[in-house]
Amino acid sequence: MSRLASSGTDNALYRLGDRLIVRLPRRRSAIPLLTKEIAWLPLFADLPLEVPRLRFHGYADTACEQLFAVVDWLDGSVAETKLLQEPTRAAIDLAMFLKALQSKGTANAPIAGTSNHHRGVALEDMTVNTCAAIEDLAEEIDVQRAFKLWDDACAQSVPKIPVWLHGDLKADNLLVRDGRLVAVIDWGLCAVGDPAADHAVAWTWVAPEARQVFRRELDLGETDWLRAQGWALYGAVIALSYYRGGRNEALSQQCRHTLTQLGLLK
Repeated sequence: MSRLASSGTDNALYRLGDRLIVRLPRRRSAIPLLTKEIAWLPLFADLPLEVPRLRFHGYADTACEQLFAVVDWLDGSVAETKLLQEPTRAAIDLAMFLKALQSKGTANAPIAGTSNHHRGVALEDMTVNTCAAIEDLAEEIDVQRAFKLWDDACAQSVPKIPVWLHGDLKADNLLVRDGRLVAVIDWGLCAVGDPAADHAVAWTWVAPEARQVFRRELDLGETDWLRAQGWALYGAVIALSYYRGGRNEALSQQCRHTLTQLGLLK
């Protein structure tokens, strides 16, 4: 069993043979996230993109009884857009995936909040932390435009019926194989809430020329689109303000890419 390098912050990953991977929480706060994955991954097995299939879970025979999960290894590369043969096709595939995810039944599902780092809650609930992060990044971003975008996004109404969301659709949780988007991994932040938290992928990952195609496939109106921009802004400034300066350079660069797509990076 060999450990894999990863920009993820919650789980250590170990390759087990050719077909399996072991996920182990890196810190105590990640244990509930892996517990949730174990409980809900089977529900997502028939989605139109590949999802890790749970094969086994348990506790390692150690003093602290370390929780672990064994899932299928999915072949593919981190989904850098330069690897996509057809970025528009990838945007459509991801939109169809989200439609299918949002149609899943939500009985007894975890609600967006503390169970998933608040992805999918009402945006205004995140204002204090978001505004502090924007101010912290004043030398890198257009602060006035960032505050204006945030205020506009928070002013939009939230859907009355919450749906399933993945909660962390960034490039290293998407896999490309043979030029096609093929899989969505790392479901620790999934929950039921505002799907705009996932629609933010339009600025975090979808190619600019495919953004409007993604929007049309999901039939997103102006209210939904603005909330999605708000979630993209939130994720970028929160992570960048914490991880820049060498703590996690790969994640910091992803955040700067998002801020560039939002027109906020200086």
